[in-house]
Amino acid sequence: MTRTRMAKILLLFVFAARGTSFIFSKTLMDGMSPMSVLAVRFITAFLILCLIFHKKILKCNIASLKGGFIIGVLSTINMIIEMYALRLIASGVCALIENMAIVFVPIFEAILIKVFPQKKTLLCAVLAVAGVGFLSVTQNELSGGSLGVFLSICAAVAYAICIMATARVASKGDPVTVGMTQIGTMGILSLIVSLAMGDFSMPQGGAQWSMIMMLVLVCTCFGFTFQPVGQRYVPSETAAVFSVLNPLTASVMGIA
Repeated sequence: MTRTRMAKILLLFVFAARGTSFIFSKTLMDGMSPMSVLAVRFITAFLILCLIFHKKILKCNIASLKGGFIIGVLSTINMIIEMYALRLIASGVCALIENMAIVFVPIFEAILIKVFPQKKTLLCAVLAVAGVGFLSVTQNELSGGSLGVFLSICAAVAYAICIMATARVASKGDPVTVGMTQIGTMGILSLIVSLAMGDFSMPQGGAQWSMIMMLVLVCTCFGFTFQPVGQRYVPSETAAVFSVLNPLTASVMGIA
């Protein structure tokens, strides 16, 4: 099996794992602030990864640290927008709209290389916008539904930028170290924002801790850490296509 094929299989599992985060995050926000959830999630995940991959941390290079920090900042912006969108609309709908990144990535890549997007890409963009329009209608009956849809679109743009940045960063450093640095950056930034807002709190009770640990182990330690590993051998456009598993997993979890 070639590295490219293995990377594609890895990304399938990565995006499926990350898709489970929507329902857990939304449920946790019934008792915790969005920034508290992010801070506890990513700091805990970073500490666990340090125990597992401590040798990589000791041998890390500047390129890996710099790359991890860059996508950590971008991912933090993406996650903040996503969390506040989740407070307003259903987790499956939020995931579906955010998956517009699958369209934004090839369009943004075409802009970067100054090539007009392919007709099929433009057609997909039109269909995606139409789909979001129909979804927004279903959410209008909810308080803040329209704002939730708008924030989800913003999250899609931010997510597309994260996918593109990850593809470029992963090729210049150790992908595991990049992923760990990204998670550590996200945890620290989320904690700073939470403390500045004065709403930091820890999970209370076994149910909240169980959901936090699912976010930590499945969605973060695996999902975030190994996305740079997979994207080292796969173009960003292909990775964006695999991200379709995000809303699929979120929808299934939401029904369950």
